Amino acid sequence: MTKTIIMPKYGLQQDEGTVVEWRVKEGDRVGKGDVLLDLETDKALFEYESPESGYVRKLVARNGDVVPVLSVIALITDEADEAIEHAETTEQGASGASETTAIRREPELMREAPDRRVKRSPAARRRARELNIDLATIAGTGPGGRIVLTDVERAASAAPRSSALSRMRQAIGKTMAYSKSTIPHFYVAGEIDMTDAEIWRKNLAETDGIALSVTDLFVKAAADALTQYPALNASLEGEVAVILHDAVNIGLAVGTDDGLVVPVIPNADQAFLTDLADERSQRVAEARQGKLRGDARATFTISNLGMYGVTSFTAIVNPPEAAILAIGAAIPRVVPIGDGLTIGIRQIAEVTLSADHRLVDGVVAARFLQVLKRNLEDTDQLERWL
Repeated sequence: MTKTIIMPKYGLQQDEGTVVEWRVKEGDRVGKGDVLLDLETDKALFEYESPESGYVRKLVARNGDVVPVLSVIALITDEADEAIEHAETTEQGASGASETTAIRREPELMREAPDRRVKRSPAARRRARELNIDLATIAGTGPGGRIVLTDVERAASAAPRSSALSRMRQAIGKTMAYSKSTIPHFYVAGEIDMTDAEIWRKNLAETDGIALSVTDLFVKAAADALTQYPALNASLEGEVAVILHDAVNIGLAVGTDDGLVVPVIPNADQAFLTDLADERSQRVAEARQGKLRGDARATFTISNLGMYGVTSFTAIVNPPEAAILAIGAAIPRVVPIGDGLTIGIRQIAEVTLSADHRLVDGVVAARFLQVLKRNLEDTDQLERWL
């Protein structure tokens, strides 16, 4: 049986992807989950894992090719000597383009041969191509000598000059403009007392050597709340079709040198806190290096700016998701204690939920925040998630 491997669609506004480098060659045996190739989109560099097992029989796209999403990039068969069945080069949604028209070949001079590839961010690579600059001539100032966008701009010219928006910034702008102009946003804010959770988190690190971040606690607490209010773990397809997702996949908005990327923590509601923390740490680190792993799509996004001293903000819903949670810093506040007859200083964090009014109403959003608050203020609950 012939199986097709297609260019994945990671975001609503993505219309093409670049084959950076194949990790396999024709004739290789691959298993489901093995890394097939490195793919680049407007967002980041991905390691694309094979959705099928079998033998790689044909690499339709070459290194450096720009391919429309949902177009066939490779063919796999069950057996090594099996006849390849006729397969269209594009799936439904790819405008029926043929192999010769679906793939745009990049100029040979602008491709980086695998044996001379240099460490660079996706944005730096694109900008160097636009300016016809050889990346091998640039000294990187990023982590580990990685070439970032500013290094390319500096090499192009030391004099001030105007430049076009990068493809990533164009993609972000296009998505956010679409969101604000088509999604009826509404906002619900609340306060969470993080005092006990912070003490519990720090004691856990000191006594048991278990390091958890504030973001880890919010991810787990939000994932649990989403199982109780699945309307917020949904998306709208077209104008009337509502998709309630079985999996709770939490996306984390992560800022990089080149823009904003959203690594995804799949099945966050089912993970223990320690495993979730390991997964979150690894995926965020990879995202900051310009890489995203897997093909899980976020069903709900969290944006935490508390580590930068931001006390409150509102975020824009990332379509087609139903909502996004914005988290501010926990700051000392004088608040009533117990029956209100006494006061004390507590660490209070303000959170704001932005939601799509087509999918949910204010009552659902408010109840979600109540569960989120209860989860984070109850250290016994946090303990049960370890």
